[in-house]
Amino acid sequence: MYAPTSTNSPRSGPTSGEDDALTDFDGAGEILRAWGNGLRPDPDLTVSEWADRHRMLSGRASAEPGRYRTVRTPYMREIMDRLSPGDPTQRIVFMKAA
Repeated sequence: MYAPTSTNSPRSGPTSGEDDALTDFDGAGEILRAWGNGLRPDPDLTVSEWADRHRMLSGRASAEPGRYRTVRTPYMREIMDRLSPGDPTQRIVFMKAA
């Protein structure tokens, strides 16, 4: 059986001498911080919590433009939360008007 003995692989990370070249330029700190922030996991929010934080309604699409508020449609909260990634529900059925 063949087993490679070389530890110098093209897939391995940079050696210590190359580390300085990768981070020794203006803006390297900002790039590394942004990269670190991008690797941070998303907060564990339900769909209704996400909508309350991030969803905005335009004046053309809504009688009440601005931030979406789930309290205006409380009957939708459970449906939205059942659609959340962490919810174990496998099938959702609901009736609505046409």
